[in-house]
Amino acid sequence: MPLPRSPSGIPVARLRALARALAWAAVLLLAPAVPPLASVPSLSLPPAARAAAPPRVAIVFEHAGASLADLAPIYRMHEPFGLGIFPHKRYSAQIVRDALAHGLVPILHLPMEARNPADTAPVAGAVWVRMTDGQITRIVEDDLASAPGVVGVSNHAGSRATADPRVMAAVLRTVKARGLWFEENRTTPSSVASDVAARLGVRRVLITTYLDDPPVDIERKVRALIPIAQRQGAVLAAAHITTGTPQVVLRLLPEFRRAGIVFVPITEFLPR
Repeated sequence: MPLPRSPSGIPVARLRALARALAWAAVLLLAPAVPPLASVPSLSLPPAARAAAPPRVAIVFEHAGASLADLAPIYRMHEPFGLGIFPHKRYSAQIVRDALAHGLVPILHLPMEARNPADTAPVAGAVWVRMTDGQITRIVEDDLASAPGVVGVSNHAGSRATADPRVMAAVLRTVKARGLWFEENRTTPSSVASDVAARLGVRRVLITTYLDDPPVDIERKVRALIPIAQRQGAVLAAAHITTGTPQVVLRLLPEFRRAGIVFVPITEFLPR
């Protein structure tokens, strides 16, 4: 069935995505680089606000950069998902541009040292705890240069690096200098990433819900977002682009819409 088109001949869905991208770009340009808040915001809304606002879901799809085809089901949904993009991949820079054009939120998915080396490899541009502060700064700057236009930074792996206050301070000082925010994918209870971000005045958001890690029962986990969002008012989750999770979300999209769920950008959960 052909997509509905505007008088200009451009598909209506694409126009809506472009409008959403421009609106969020304006919000990000006007937002202060260093917010006054120092605590990670709760995803739960007060009862009165919950009654007035529709349930919200934000999903960040990660590990983009090596393939364009993997992103097709994400773009088809025309929703403001986050997209974690590896540095120094063949399509890193192009995917940032495409993500913005489709109304997504492009995020540098920064590789960081894990306690299990296999969790970090084989991605270029990783931060290792043996590095000096200067080396870390140069690595993060080079990674950002390989994906120009990202609006935030998240950690890939990092169970060792995110537990090291010095390493996190070096990373987050660079993030702050660029006026970006930080998404922590918490991989260890020993992480100090959010605490260091608070001390340095870096806006940050914490993700602890993963839809495909491990990659089993994915449909059940995706569907479970509906009652969680209805109960809490909002839920924030992460997934990967190569596990089939985007296809599951696409297939279940009608269920989310019937339930009154609204997909929102991850930026809605940053401190103001």
